[in-house]
Amino acid sequence: MSAPRVAIIGGSMAGLFAAIALRARGCDVAIYERAGEALANRGAGIATHDELYAAVRAAGIELRAEMGVESHGRIMFARDGSVLHTQDMHQIMTSWGLIYRFLRAQVPDAIYHGGRALAGIEPGADNVTAVFDDGSRVTADWLLGADGARSTVRAIVAPQTQAEYVGYFGWRGLIDEALVPGEVLEQVAHRMAFCMAPGGHWLGYLVAGPGDTLEPGRRWYNWGWYRSADAATLADHLTDASGHYHEGGIPHHLIRDELVAAMREQAHQYLAPQIQAIITATRQPFLQGMFDFCSERLVHDRVVLIGDAAATARPHVGLGVSKAADDASSFASALADGGAEALSRWEARRLRYARAVVAWGRDLGSYIGPQPDDPQHRAKAAHYRRPEVLLRATAASDPQTYLDL
Repeated sequence: MSAPRVAIIGGSMAGLFAAIALRARGCDVAIYERAGEALANRGAGIATHDELYAAVRAAGIELRAEMGVESHGRIMFARDGSVLHTQDMHQIMTSWGLIYRFLRAQVPDAIYHGGRALAGIEPGADNVTAVFDDGSRVTADWLLGADGARSTVRAIVAPQTQAEYVGYFGWRGLIDEALVPGEVLEQVAHRMAFCMAPGGHWLGYLVAGPGDTLEPGRRWYNWGWYRSADAATLADHLTDASGHYHEGGIPHHLIRDELVAAMREQAHQYLAPQIQAIITATRQPFLQGMFDFCSERLVHDRVVLIGDAAATARPHVGLGVSKAADDASSFASALADGGAEALSRWEARRLRYARAVVAWGRDLGSYIGPQPDDPQHRAKAAHYRRPEVLLRATAASDPQTYLDL
């Protein structure tokens, strides 16, 4: 029998993991990515855990200490700058870009096609055809939707499944650590730092700098501030000075100056002096709306959803990369086993895991965004905003502890 042909839509983490796993099992694979150039270093920092180590090891990467910045624990500052709580937790804070480049190096250029945006899907009796916006067509045995939370594949095969805005967004920054005042850097280096604020919290940590350098003084400091906001407020923040609304995310240089100025003023009202200094040093912060969802199905005849296209959890869980890798590698195994039963079992397992991850993300973010007026939610929100819980559970090194499986 000829090797199964698999067309992968999306050339980021999930797509690369899938290509590597499927090729290892003898599949004929091609990736089609809408971006025409190398993907940007999205997300910057990734907190490691056992699931991530296992996932990248299966793809041929061995994460080592020199692949990230060592973090020995977490620290929470009070509004006056005093230390409110600490938590020991050893992790390597690696980067999206580093893992992406290692994965991309294992995928031959001949099978990675950039600048190919999916326009349609045509099912066949025993195959499926991807139609691209340039008029080209690719027929394969399977089509894998690995194109992220705003998946075009999902929009075609399951248009009823939409990513939902969760009622808060994040201000974010990525700056040269040399811009952080020395006395502040001494307190936050090799730790994940936190500070509570009305309607959310702030966190930050060091990650590798340009060229994946870990040399002190040349690394980057990555931070985010989760802020409660209704949909209208988010839309206003995604609208530039010309009045154009950037639904998929506004380029950082188009964020209106008055919004940045208001954020800086609120930082002075609510956040610790150490964090104010970091925000002040960030010349151009950027914005990220928070969304989550979980698909009802992953297998749609010969079209399959994986990674963020299948389910997207809130970033507090820190499981995006490892979930994408597990989706990909386990799908490759199921496909190799052959038969509808193997795929059905795979779908059931991955949906159960995805639902648990999405639920955990909602628990961690339960005190941010709109607050339902019911005792159960109030109790949950009060629990997860406790400093010791927030520091221990956010992007935890032992996520299985928190997943209801």
